Parts: sequence; C-alpha cells; structure tokens
Amino acid sequence: MSRSLWIVALAGACASEPTGAPAPTAAPDDRAPAGPEALEPLDPPRLLRRISLDLRGHLPSPEELASATSPEAALREGARYMRDPAFEDRMVELLAEHWWTRVEVFDVIYQDYGFRPEQEFAFEASVGEEPLRVVAHIIAEDQPWSEVTLSETTRANSVLADIWPLEFTGAPPEPGEWADARYVDGRPSAGVLSTNGLWWRYITTDSNMNRGRAAALSRLLLCEDYLSRPITFSAADTAVADPEQAIKTDPYCMACHASLDPVAASLFGFWWLSLYSRIEEDRYHPERESLAEDMIGESPAWYGQPMSGLADLGAHVARDPRTYSCAVETFAKLLWRRPVTPDDRPTLDAVRDDFLAAEARPQALLEALIATPQYQAAGVVEGARASVDLRENTARMLSPAQLQAIGTSLVDLEWRRNGFEQLRNDEVGYRVLAGGVDGLMLTEPQRGPGLPWALVTQRTAQAIADLAVRYELEEGAPDYLLRGITLQMRPGDDAFRDALGLLWWRMTAIELADDDAEALEGLWSAVYDESGDPAQAWRATFSVILRDPLFLSY
Repeated sequence: MSRSLWIVALAGACASEPTGAPAPTAAPDDRAPAGPEALEPLDPPRLLRRISLDLRGHLPSPEELASATSPEAALREGARYMRDPAFEDRMVELLAEHWWTRVEVFDVIYQDYGFRPEQEFAFEASVGEEPLRVVAHIIAEDQPWSEVTLSETTRANSVLADIWPLEFTGAPPEPGEWADARYVDGRPSAGVLSTNGLWWRYITTDSNMNRGRAAALSRLLLCEDYLSRPITFSAADTAVADPEQAIKTDPYCMACHASLDPVAASLFGFWWLSLYSRIEEDRYHPERESLAEDMIGESPAWYGQPMSGLADLGAHVARDPRTYSCAVETFAKLLWRRPVTPDDRPTLDAVRDDFLAAEARPQALLEALIATPQYQAAGVVEGARASVDLRENTARMLSPAQLQAIGTSLVDLEWRRNGFEQLRNDEVGYRVLAGGVDGLMLTEPQRGPGLPWALVTQRTAQAIADLAVRYELEEGAPDYLLRGITLQMRPGDDAFRDALGLLWWRMTAIELADDDAEALEGLWSAVYDESGDPAQAWRATFSVILRDPLFLSY
C-alpha cells in the first residue's frame, strides 16, 4: 500500500456513508506478471530499515543507512543484526504473533501467588513469554531447529523461578533478564513442549482430554490446523448423540481423531484434576501419564509411530519433515507480514532447501527469507495482475512492539500505567488498538490503518518528540537524535534545512524532497509564530514526521 493509499484508507475510516458495491475488475491477463517478477524491490536504505525493524525492532542509525549502498550491502548489514542484543527480544515479539501465548487470562492469577496489583503485568507477561523465550533463545544462539522440542532446558526469569518448580542451570539472572533453567518436578525434557507457559495457554477440560492441546501442537509446529478442516457428520448424527462413541466409529470424526487422540495421550502428565488450582497447574504429574488408556482409549503415538509419552514426543516432532516445512512457512508469514499462498510454493521450497542444507539453523532460514523478492518488495510493476497487489503487503504497518522499541531506542520511552506496559497489553493498554495480536480474540496483526491506530500512533509520536526536544534541546543532553539542531536556527538557514533533512532521513530512510521540506518548514514557522517557542515548534514538527506514512510503514 503506497503512502497516498494509506492516507486514503485512514480518511475512509471516518466515512459514515456506505461506498456501494466494489467496482468490477478486469479479467486477469495470463501474460501479466504474477510471481516474484511482478515485484519492485525497495531501495537499499529502505531495505535496511525494514530488516532492522524486523530483526531488532528499531531503526538503523544514520551510519548504518549510509552503508546500504546496494541490496547486497543491506543484506550483509542485516545479517549482522542477528548478533545484536535486541535480536532475541525481537524474536519473542515476532513469535508471539504465531504462538499466541502472551495472553492476559490464565486459570491461575497473580493474586494466587500473593503478587500486588502493580505486579500483574510482570506475572502474566512472564508466564506467556516462557515458551517464546525458549524458541527465541534457540534462534539467537543459532542452534538447530530440532532443539525447539529437544532442548533439556527452558528459559526463566526471577518471577517464574519464585513460583514454579524451577532451578537455574547457572547463576540467577538479573531482574528483567532470562536464563536457562530446568524443572525439578520429574517432567521429561521436550523443549518448548515441557513448559508450563505453553500449557497454561492451551488448557484442556474433562471432555476435551488434551485434544485441543494436540491440535495446538499440530498448528504451531506442523502448520496443520485440525480446526480448519471441513467436517461432515453422518445422517445418524452420532457425533452429537454420543461424541466419545462417534470418535471411534464415525468415519468423519475418525478422520481427525485417529491421528489427534494418540498425540493427546502423550500429554496426560499435564492433566489437572482441578482447574484454577496452582497446586495442580504448577507441577507436572508423572503418575498420570498412564491415564490416557482409560480416559480416551488410546496409547501415545505420533501419526502411527508408538511413543512412551512426553519423553518421546519431542524427538518425534524433531524427526518429522513437516516440522521444518512449517518453520519456513511460519517465518515467511511473519517476515512477509501476510499469509503464504500456493503462489509462494516455489520460493518456499527453495528456502527450505537452503534451510536444510544449513543443518536447519534458524538464522540461515531468516537470511534466506529476507533475500526473497517477497520480503524486499516495495510495490508491484506496472501491468502486473491485480491479484499480486492484493496478495502482497508492500507497506507494512509498524507493530505496537516496534513502536515501543523505537521509542525506547531513541529516547528511553517508558509508557506504563500501574505496572502495565501500554503497548504490550490490552487490559489497561493499547496493543490491539495499535494493530497488535492478543492471542485470544485477535490472532492476526492489522494490515492497514484505522482510527484507533491513528490515535495511538499520534500519542506515541508526541511522547517521543517531547522527550527528544526536552532532553537534547532544552536540557542539553548529547544530540543523539536531533543531530545538528539548535534552538537558535530558523527556516531559511542552510543549517536548518540540512538538520531537518538528516532527521527525516533517520526516520524514513528516504531523502527529504523539496515540497516536504517546505511543508515542514511552514509548520515549524506557524507553531513558532503562535507560541514564540522554538522548542515547541520542533516538538510539533518532529511529531508530524513521526506520524507520516513513510515513518509508520516499512
């Protein structure tokens, strides 16, 4: 979506009258380009900006932008971002859009552990992030993807270590940090599949008996969603009259349950006799692993391969070829910021080959994906099929996590209320309103602008601009962000235009055009004439830059 279309879309959100039926579209031309050849690539600086935002969450520095003299140079610089300290945290944010574990509703709540209300966010974020931290750490350490279900350790912070049966394998981490830890309650080691955080999010009931958990495992690691399969019941409708009998005899039910139930049978160590009980839900229960045979009439198995239980489950997942195809598909979706389609299959097959050739190292997968035309697309070529423009997401919206990371990296922005990070929660914050995912009701990020999003980004822009001007222009802190800007310069000075151009370049990775420069100078002058305060004029000008579609998209 172009800059002008973003503005049109935002204006359209204000309309109260229906716009009528959609205009008819021309029949597709078989000769028109429809694949990767239909995509126009980003300029190298803009490409580096996209890579930095996806892999670190924040903007590249002016020096890094200057190094992006070609697409190859941008990709080399981007590869170094995987060694950046911000990379692991960024992977947590990205994975949260697929794993859906960072929710705000758990059966056991912060009060059950004696936490104060202002500690609620830290508790909920810690629980939801445990499985994400396991996977993100494997990516940051560039361990084989198989470690996702084979790792002998989890990741924990001080919050989880205080409430769950965990011990750190090394020195305890500092507050706010995470480190390797092991459960000491007898549970087998199966990487992310052994974490409380995963199964606190994906709970089960007396009637479901771990089947929902098995379906979640399939969606997350195999990209096979049982819930998306079409279902047709027989004329007798035995599935309604006697569900447990139908699972064993109705062919329409058996089509799913024949493979689903044996996987569910391997998870009965996480079977809780009473929900909403920290005594039950904190710990793994090895003595309950044998309940599966009596409760669902199945022994643990992985798609026809017998298992002993959770102890074997991780290894079977790691050996399944679908696990690696799913990793490719998942990260393509997360980095391309759109669903994958059958048209993407040739690209994904090539990426999978590169991934496996690199011993399934996740950083090789990320490098292969950011090198694809789909990732680097800035738009579509003239004459391309209309379906290409509909499919591709060439102007990606900054996510709430990226807005927060940008604010933190530029001006140490902290936006909290009663302990809640406002761009990372919905209970008292604005994550969904800013286009994010809550893991329960909304499981896909917003792709286009809207009014709530505009209000949140406006407030974020104003906060960043206010802090930057206060620190650097009014209090005299080093000019990290507002380089070359002083309160004495005025529009018409060469130094003013140069400093304004550098600020625009830093925020957008695009050279400041003359008409944009004149508009910003006009805004600065208008605010100054009204207030008589150059600092206020810079606040207004900078906040407008931070609300421009060229800043808010990437």
